[in-house]
Amino acid sequence: MEIQWSLVLFTAISGAGAWLFAFIGLNEFLGRARNDKGLMVGCVLAAVLLAVGGVASVTHLSHVDHVLWVLQHPAPGIFVEALLIGIDAVLAVVFFLLVKREVSAGARKAVAVLAIAMGPIFTCSCGSSYMMASQLAWNTITLPLGYLGTAIPAGAAIWMLVGYYFKESDEAHKVAGVELAVAGAASLVLGAAYGFASGAAFNDQTVLFWIAVVAVGSVVPGVCGILVARSPKLAFSAGVTAMIGGFVGSVSYRVLMWTASVALMALFGEAI
Repeated sequence: MEIQWSLVLFTAISGAGAWLFAFIGLNEFLGRARNDKGLMVGCVLAAVLLAVGGVASVTHLSHVDHVLWVLQHPAPGIFVEALLIGIDAVLAVVFFLLVKREVSAGARKAVAVLAIAMGPIFTCSCGSSYMMASQLAWNTITLPLGYLGTAIPAGAAIWMLVGYYFKESDEAHKVAGVELAVAGAASLVLGAAYGFASGAAFNDQTVLFWIAVVAVGSVVPGVCGILVARSPKLAFSAGVTAMIGGFVGSVSYRVLMWTASVALMALFGEAI
């Protein structure tokens, strides 16, 4: 099946933004992030990534009439995804204002909890909208779970770089390293689950799966996280490496979904 690059970039970029905001919320809730400027810049970056991803999604519709139709009909998956992007972006703006105005810690933690929840909700929703019985490689719960998992490392790596830029403590860098290591492990497990369930791990997509999704997109960020957890001074180099690897893995997973797709009618000799 032809790769829909607009949708690939949409879910990869906006997914990174959603998880960046989720890690901001997590560190706020745990009290690990000490630099408010870092929190605010992180919110801005998260909102920008969400917006850029949303723009990429709109380009797939190709015409303003299609956009208006989607907005008027709440059933399609793209409407739900747009709604979730809007909610997450609004939450990022709200959290930015709470930090800037030094509002009570209780209010900040309440929004932080919502930020944490929106990471998996949005990224899993992006994948679940593709599940359909007519596409054998998509008709599995591991598809949205892979969307969720492979979006995490890029968000975690960007958060690590924000902490480095704003000179967070070594302890905060170590925590960010642990988070990145867990992100890599989650990407590995959930991405691999789809590879095995869809058969992509052993067919024509083997190289894309094992090299791009597993090795570059999951193992590399995980190792970078472990290195920073042990040596905080590596936060910048490891963060950049993990961010690049995370985006490569995220995009590759979404490309894999399209290239691994086998329509049900193809079993009867029909070209889809």
